[in-house]
Amino acid sequence: MRHGPFRGESAAGGQVDHIHGEGRLFRIGATEIVTNFIVRTSYDQIPSEAVSSAKRAILDGLGCILAGSQESLARIVTGHVKEMGGTPEATVIAGGFKTSAPQAALANGTMAHALDYDDVAMATLGHPTVALLPAVLALGETGKLCGKDALASYIIGFEVMGKIGACIGFGHYGWGWHATVTLGTMGAAAASARMLRLDTHQTMMTLGIAASLAGGTRQNFGTMTKPLHAGNAARNGVVASLLAKKGFTADEAILESPMGFLKMFCGGAEYDVAKATEGLGTAFDIVSSGVGMKPYPCCLLTHRCIDAILHLIKENGIGANDVERVGCRTSEFLPQVLIHSRPKTALEGKFSMQYCMAIALLDGRVGLKQFTDEKVLGNKAQQLLKRVEYVHPEGLTPLHPDVVTIRLKDGREISHEVAIGKGDSRNPMTEEELTAKYRDCASFVLPPEGVEKSLDMISRLEDLNDITLLMHLLCLKGEIA
Repeated sequence: MRHGPFRGESAAGGQVDHIHGEGRLFRIGATEIVTNFIVRTSYDQIPSEAVSSAKRAILDGLGCILAGSQESLARIVTGHVKEMGGTPEATVIAGGFKTSAPQAALANGTMAHALDYDDVAMATLGHPTVALLPAVLALGETGKLCGKDALASYIIGFEVMGKIGACIGFGHYGWGWHATVTLGTMGAAAASARMLRLDTHQTMMTLGIAASLAGGTRQNFGTMTKPLHAGNAARNGVVASLLAKKGFTADEAILESPMGFLKMFCGGAEYDVAKATEGLGTAFDIVSSGVGMKPYPCCLLTHRCIDAILHLIKENGIGANDVERVGCRTSEFLPQVLIHSRPKTALEGKFSMQYCMAIALLDGRVGLKQFTDEKVLGNKAQQLLKRVEYVHPEGLTPLHPDVVTIRLKDGREISHEVAIGKGDSRNPMTEEELTAKYRDCASFVLPPEGVEKSLDMISRLEDLNDITLLMHLLCLKGEIA
């Protein structure tokens, strides 16, 4: 564990020694370095590749919010937000009303993650856009800010979330924390501070406040509370920045302090504080590590096996009636996340390898229509998922391919392995595939002309003078009050 000074001329370590005035030495901590990055980074300093990646992620995220707005959990959350009232300054997407910026971020973030169809950053084992985008949109609309502000703030939040995640590693995730809300809160705080153009001190306070708001357990996977984690992360970031703007205080070195964020959330593992600032703003994580878009609306850890079984179905022309047994071989990490072997709800089905294999065989595809309570509880699915064998040989890690083997009733065995799933940043969805996904998601709410108009606005987001124009379109019902 490194807590001593990192000596050098650049901001590459957790603490950097500098000569000040008459030869006196002072240290810049990780929190201050991160703060300076948030405050000083302009849109013009961000590489075009990062902007392009951000626009793809924002398109995907908005599609997920629109489709997610139709879920029962979304109706509960938006109903709650409407009952709470608040200054009508930020849109609840597909809700037909405005509310306060924190409440809008809560509702939109929860809807964004409702279907588990949103993007993933493997560097953090979290979902970045569902935490970042709702915060950016809420404050952007409140302040009538432009598309460049939204893009820069989103990318800065993504960078902070990724760097802190790299610093603490996967220990906190294994300990039971959900990175989307822990790291997402810090990323949303960074993005929110940038949207409000807070100064250095205020931004430092924003991070300090946010650290005490973060929290969420993976035990709630497969329930309505998992999507709430994303909404809470977005709201946390907005609340922290608004409080800091008014002079609210917090610890000024919240990342590296003895009882700070890094120590608290590392899960008892070793962590290197230098990684929180290593390459900050030079090799942007959204480009170097990338962000994966999901082709299937379920936990990412099912995707390689879904790719494999769909390949076997297509190549061999088989269906559920031809199958005796299905075997899935993965690392032992996966069942720690896919915790529902006998799911009873659509939300549980998203975290069930057994159900995902069964429904792929029954329907020949794994899309939005495959995750309903009726589908999961259907007798055919319930009987077939019992024939899925799920094994995790010792020594296999997530770096090894996942393998699906099907034993057919005629005695044959066929198998296929997948090392990099479709949608991974190393095997990305094409522009056509991503656009088709957005159209499918948006069509649940918007009329065809609204779908196309929103697509055009998002594609030219950097040219949008006021993101309120986009938010009015997505509000849908027009009851702006």
